[in-house]
Amino acid sequence: MDKAELRRAVIARRDALDLDVRAAKSAVICARLVELSDRLDAAVSRTVAVYAAVGSEADPAAFAAATAARGWRVAYPCMFSATDAMACGQRMCMRAVSAGDASEAPFIAHPTRAFAATDVDSDHFPIVPAAEPDMVVVPLVAFDRTGARLGYGGGCYDRYLPTLSPACQIIGIAFDEQRVDHVPTDAHDLPLPHIISA
Repeated sequence: MDKAELRRAVIARRDALDLDVRAAKSAVICARLVELSDRLDAAVSRTVAVYAAVGSEADPAAFAAATAARGWRVAYPCMFSATDAMACGQRMCMRAVSAGDASEAPFIAHPTRAFAATDVDSDHFPIVPAAEPDMVVVPLVAFDRTGARLGYGGGCYDRYLPTLSPACQIIGIAFDEQRVDHVPTDAHDLPLPHIISA
């Protein structure tokens, strides 16, 4: 099965999960993320990057709320316009969002839309340099036992993850129903060091 076929099949399987089941599984995943973040030094100001769940994805919102309540900085991906992407060599950046401001962030309301630099208030939602996140939570379509990740085909995370600090914890999250025997990979596809599923 090629990537496109596998992507369609696994998304259909994920979409078929009952809403209550997805919510319960997301809660378990978020609790495990909180446990993992508890191992980080709480005396140091921390930055975590999450994503706004789209469709039937595992939802890290409860984890984002828990870390924001600790006073940690929470960041979300913001897709660059084609012009800005060419200028910086990335298709996305992470922007910090203060607690309670998520409803004002256009890149959270429209996570797949590309934004020009002038479309987003950089004073209100500053770009977080790639060296700063302590933990990045990554969405995925499918994964296998080796940590291979099948994304949505845009390559955004494949380009972004190698720019992070070596100390950053990179964690994919998904439902158990997204596990497959083998994810086909290309040379640019990086396995995830950690995947939490429920």
